[in-house]
Amino acid sequence: MIYSLLATMIGVLFASILRGFTGFGFGLAAVPILSLALPPSEVVPLVVTLQVVIGIGGLRAAWPACDWRSVRALVPGLVCGVPIGLMILTVLPPNPVRLVIGGVIIFSVWLIQRGARLPSHPSWIVSVSVGLVSGIISGLASMGGPPIVVYLLAVGHSATRMRATAIIYFMLAGIVSFVPMAATGLINRDVLIWMAASVPVLFAGSRIGTWAFFRSKPHHHRMAALVTLSILAMVLIGRALFGAIR
Repeated sequence: MIYSLLATMIGVLFASILRGFTGFGFGLAAVPILSLALPPSEVVPLVVTLQVVIGIGGLRAAWPACDWRSVRALVPGLVCGVPIGLMILTVLPPNPVRLVIGGVIIFSVWLIQRGARLPSHPSWIVSVSVGLVSGIISGLASMGGPPIVVYLLAVGHSATRMRATAIIYFMLAGIVSFVPMAATGLINRDVLIWMAASVPVLFAGSRIGTWAFFRSKPHHHRMAALVTLSILAMVLIGRALFGAIR
């Protein structure tokens, strides 16, 4: 029990610092560490619940700087894309899907580093399409964040605007996942107990990450976002190759 508590708190602290700095990446950091301490059936519901809690906690600060036009276009695509991804998952094996997603992320990071850009106000078709792709990937691999981060990087918003938009989008994405989980009983008593125990560490880590963000330079935020995306891609590719070998 002590090991589980310590590992969970470390995972939540690290993930919340990353999320406080970049505006995203909470699930990327939290899921692998929490999986060492908690049953798989509790890890994802707990992470989703904490994402909603910390998103609501940061809503007031992020509200003025958020790109609401993009959020309004991205979220409907997300909602429509998740069931499509789940349907595809019943047809395709998971490892090739992870490999393709990881490859697409690596290619996207390369394009961003090469200077690829979207207009500062992308068309609704582009924004809805990105949201749809994010939703599909969420259904396929529970990792729908990369398309959104690539989109926000390509639009070229300031670090503050990008971070605020990411915070609000991922809060809404967490709610989209939380509602069916709660309805099907995945958000159970044990998950709520772990959530209550994690909340102080969650907000402490977020405060540390926020403090670091406001004392960093804009290119540090961009670099952190690209590094986080690259790590996620390598994790997906590694899981795909390891699963194929097994």
